Amino acid sequence: MEVAVGSDVGVWQRQQSDAHLIEELAPNVTLLAVADGFGLVGKGTPTAVTALTILREYLRKRQRGGAFSRHAATPSHLRTLLLAALDHANGRVYAQSGGNEDFVGSGTSITVVLVVGYQAFVAHVGDARAYLVRLGQVESLTADDAMFDDPAIASGKMSAPPKPRMRGLLWRTLGTQSKLEASIADIELLSGDELVLCTDGVHRRVGADEVANALERSATATEAVERILALARVHDNVENGTVVVARGLVAVTPGFDLRPARFDVVRSTIVLVLLATCAISFAIYVYRFGLVPH
Repeated sequence: MEVAVGSDVGVWQRQQSDAHLIEELAPNVTLLAVADGFGLVGKGTPTAVTALTILREYLRKRQRGGAFSRHAATPSHLRTLLLAALDHANGRVYAQSGGNEDFVGSGTSITVVLVVGYQAFVAHVGDARAYLVRLGQVESLTADDAMFDDPAIASGKMSAPPKPRMRGLLWRTLGTQSKLEASIADIELLSGDELVLCTDGVHRRVGADEVANALERSATATEAVERILALARVHDNVENGTVVVARGLVAVTPGFDLRPARFDVVRSTIVLVLLATCAISFAIYVYRFGLVPH
């Protein structure tokens, strides 16, 4: 897999409040994430950095326990695992931020993509986004948890923002409530697919069609990241923006593929049918040759 990341602090900002995460947790298991936070937790660490650090350590611990082994990594298990990781990070951030029902100390938008074999699991809260680029077409894999006048903007279906817009009011972020209910989806990846993760400092200035065009014109993931950030600057990006581009998603090592689980089901069914046939044949043999009373 070829992965590149880039950030721009923006015109109005002096400090970076975005964070990103790119890590190979195990063979054929890659973790990608972006976060856009506000406030500080712990010893003055940006919330986005803290959230992604906690998330990474949680998944590393589960990896050491065999969570990504060939037989354990079922789709339902991976969805549950990713939601549990976000819920764990949410609880830790909420406890450290000093937030309560009347006061929100800190929080962060976060979008996480776990690529396992030929599948991608996408978990999300806030307004950081994930896009799937397939055959030159862009599909938004997340919907912003924000209040906008135009639903097309929040869903990511608008191809290009007609003008710079103010940030919408987020109604769900990590760390701002005691219990988190994140959105999650999974997709089957095809050869040639590309993933783009970005914070709102990018997608509020760069439309989906521009993202697709930047990837099409770029020979490498690094070049694509540079083009997208350049477009954000051209469109007068005023705040932090981070973008991750991942290519070569389905270069899977032989012997690991979630999809053969379907074959395992067929194989198990065939074995059961053969065993049943043998049992029935033996019963008939015993009955016919008088090994048991008629």
